[in-house]
Amino acid sequence: MALLDDILKWSESDLHPWQQDAVRRLFQQEGGLSEDDYAHLYSLLKTAHGLPNPLNLKPLPLAAAHMPAALKAGEAVVLKTMRDLKHVNRIASDQELNFAPTGMTVIYGGNGTGKSGYARAMKRACRARDQVEKVLPDANDPDAQIRVPEVTFDIDISGTPKSVKWTAGTASPDELATIAVFDCHCARAYLTTEQEVAFLPYGLDVVENLANKVLPELSRRLNVEIAGINVDPQPFDHLLGDTEVGRLILALSEKSDATKIKALGTLSEQETKRIVELDHALAEADPKAKAKELRLSAGRLKGLVARVESALAWVTDDAIKKFRNLDDAVVVANQAERLAAEGLRSGESLLPGTGEPVWKALFDAARKFSTEVAYPGIEFPNTGEGAVCPLCQEPLRDASDRLKRFEKYIKDNVAKAAVQQRQDVETAKTKIQRANLAVGLDESLTGELALLDETVVPTATAFQTTLDVRKTWMLEALNSHVWDEAPVLSENPRQKLRNIAARQLKSARTFERAADETKSKALKAERDELRARHNLFGTVEAVLALIERMKMKSALESCNQDLKTKPISDKSKEFASSAVTAALKTALDNEFKALGIGHIGTKLKERNDKGKTKHRLLLDLPTSNKLEEILSEGEQRAIALGSFLAEIKLANHSGGIVFDDPVSSLDHKRRGKVAKRMAFESLRRQVLVFTHDVVFLHQLRDECDKLSTTPLICFLEIAGGRPGIVSEGLPWAHKSFADRIDKLEKTQKRFAKMPWPADPSEELASEMIRQYSFLRATLERVVQDLVLNATVQRFRDYIEVSKLNLVVGLDKLEVDEILRLNQRCHDVVEAHDPSSAKDEPPPTSDELGQDIEDLKKVIEVIKDRRKKAKGAATTT
Repeated sequence: MALLDDILKWSESDLHPWQQDAVRRLFQQEGGLSEDDYAHLYSLLKTAHGLPNPLNLKPLPLAAAHMPAALKAGEAVVLKTMRDLKHVNRIASDQELNFAPTGMTVIYGGNGTGKSGYARAMKRACRARDQVEKVLPDANDPDAQIRVPEVTFDIDISGTPKSVKWTAGTASPDELATIAVFDCHCARAYLTTEQEVAFLPYGLDVVENLANKVLPELSRRLNVEIAGINVDPQPFDHLLGDTEVGRLILALSEKSDATKIKALGTLSEQETKRIVELDHALAEADPKAKAKELRLSAGRLKGLVARVESALAWVTDDAIKKFRNLDDAVVVANQAERLAAEGLRSGESLLPGTGEPVWKALFDAARKFSTEVAYPGIEFPNTGEGAVCPLCQEPLRDASDRLKRFEKYIKDNVAKAAVQQRQDVETAKTKIQRANLAVGLDESLTGELALLDETVVPTATAFQTTLDVRKTWMLEALNSHVWDEAPVLSENPRQKLRNIAARQLKSARTFERAADETKSKALKAERDELRARHNLFGTVEAVLALIERMKMKSALESCNQDLKTKPISDKSKEFASSAVTAALKTALDNEFKALGIGHIGTKLKERNDKGKTKHRLLLDLPTSNKLEEILSEGEQRAIALGSFLAEIKLANHSGGIVFDDPVSSLDHKRRGKVAKRMAFESLRRQVLVFTHDVVFLHQLRDECDKLSTTPLICFLEIAGGRPGIVSEGLPWAHKSFADRIDKLEKTQKRFAKMPWPADPSEELASEMIRQYSFLRATLERVVQDLVLNATVQRFRDYIEVSKLNLVVGLDKLEVDEILRLNQRCHDVVEAHDPSSAKDEPPPTSDELGQDIEDLKKVIEVIKDRRKKAKGAATTT
């Protein structure tokens, strides 16, 4: 329909995605939106403005797949069969529901027979507005949660056959969407602000409800949530003041920098101590003297640091490495020297130890005696004529060469190197022995340190101990030449001492500034800033939470721009003006008259909107504050039916139409008018009617009979514990006597083929008795429809007087035969408690066949008499 197409285009172009989702829900939820719908839409609205989406919802906008499809020019879609129903309630999957390609098809089913299952699937597949009731699988199926309902439809598109499938949860085929389905929301009457009853065309209620129901409800929820957000900054008034914190608190808003506030509310240990320091400085009576005292303290601490560094230098890892290298060199040099001495003694018998250090000392003394006393000015050894050995003072003779060789050995590099290495080690050893590693941590200094930092005294004491241990170990290693696993130094107090000294100097400068009137003001400002930050520290999380609430409130308030109803109300009026025409008024008047509500007239009311003349279609009814005081539920249903048929007519829609229980809330008189209107419509198009109303079923048959058209009638029943079993024709209670006799004969033939046993079982006997119950009911229907010529019928609200001319009466033999057959049925049927002594067997299949033949003979006799009477009346 054109209006629905316009609404879809408007939704796609003008509405936000969440609003498009709302339009879809309004279109599909015929009975109105549920609490879940409103909750989801509210969440989608907030998500659109950057608020959290805990449900992870995404908008599903209205689309063409949710609406009836328009037929192409000259195209007609005809439903032929509804088959292969899978997981549709408990309906058996092998059932087929056939439809007449032209005229009317009536599907009748009582409660629990599966009619609703077929109808709901039809509505879903054809995109009816009534989408509230879902198509569900068999609740008794343990795998019901994973079952997906589906239905196959055989259709005919302008003479071309085609099969399409509908599956729950997916878009229905466009071909099926061209089938128009009536529901009670096809149109509605509503009260205007002037208490006039206005007519709302099909689909326009979606726009109206968006403006008048959905947006106000979401606005109400929004206002409630906003009102519940506490953004009062008063609890933080104690933070106000001429500080950075105070200025930030004064200007708190959703735009406040939370990172900056959090940083201001986080104080380091040093900053916390600084507050105490500033308090002391500003409270000091003689800050200059205090500054001097602090500087002296810093000097003492610096001296301690210097002593620690000096002592540490002797036992560092580098120092140990240096001593080890010296020791290793001595060991190597001594080894080389021993090897050289062994070479000196080789080949000659010399005293043990010759060439070794003791011997070298003796030789060096002999050289000194020779060059300085015995033979001054003569190079050693003196081997000239008359020279004697400086040690034994005997002539050298042959020993002169040995003495030269000894001198050469002494002057050799190996020996010199060994001597030098031993001297270096001795020098180093002497230095470390004499080194004073005491850092001077006396009682006075210890007390001072304890007041400044209680942790530094144990650290310094332990460090002093490890310094001494290392020194001792190093001296022992020089003797043992074992340098593995040097004692570990404990924590060096140097950095702590430096920091304390620095703090003392800083404090000294602070006290010096406190002594200066101008500079003390800056100190007070610094203290105020730190105090404000310290106060903020205790409430920073609360302040940050307030900012988050402010952000939340601001974001929620921004949602209001999406909840303005005027643009949508204006659009609704625009749609209404284009949809409300004189042709619609005329069509509605005609339909209302046909449906028995002709007393509800219509009138077009002009109104001027910005220079344009627009129309509103009103129902000519008295004014009231409540619609139900003006229109009954039945009248509102009739208005919806009339609106549906009027708009179908104006849209030149030639496809099929479907009605599901269209006469709910209608009295029997108005049901008859609806039946008449539907019968007439079936002359123009395919009409499908689902109903559980047996009176309405007969009214539809009667109206079709009057138009000389035969509806296709199917009925649904339960068989084998499964609902939805399809049978063509009427249920037994509504079949004609001819159809009933046909069914009785088929059953009798089935009995005869068995063949019928002489002593039938209880089950078989019960089935035979049931057939006689059917035979009695058939006999009664013969009396109603044949003997009385259907002049009086059950479920009909009038007597067909015009048929009295063919009520031909009965002679005594016919009456006796009818009474005999009736009594025969009474005797067989267990309408009363039979005598246990009687215990007669049920009739045989042959006896049933004979009784059926006897009834047929009576029928033929009456029909013959009627033909003769009709012929005589014609001749007359």
